[in-house]
Amino acid sequence: MTKTASALLATFLATGVAHAAVQNADALPPMQTQGNIAWVSGGIGESQAKAFENASTRYPLTLEFIVKPDRKGAKAEFTAAVPVKVTDKHGKELLSATSQGPFMLLQLPHGRYSVIAERHGKKIERHVVVGQGHHRVVFEWVAS
Repeated sequence: MTKTASALLATFLATGVAHAAVQNADALPPMQTQGNIAWVSGGIGESQAKAFENASTRYPLTLEFIVKPDRKGAKAEFTAAVPVKVTDKHGKELLSATSQGPFMLLQLPHGRYSVIAERHGKKIERHVVVGQGHHRVVFEWVAS
């Protein structure tokens, strides 16, 4: 093999390895399922948060978990380890899971749902109609 061919091959391989490393860093965690709901949760760290942001429109429902500071001028922060329950319009529990990061992307059938998220004993409930398109629901607690 010539020096030029060797150099090109080395460059090609290095580029491929670097590209694969970037793809893996931006990959979402494994999908989980419970009944007929599939979800993925995470988003800790800048690259994974970006991966969730990029993937969110491929899911009918995105949940985001934020803690607002109790003082003016301070910046809100993402939170994780949030217990989440999803019930259908009849009150039947369809999902009970804990977020592994500030984002939870859900794949679920069209319908009306109640989503309850809890942080330090404070529950927030949101009603969502999943149909065409993408819905984003932000759960926001005040820091205590």
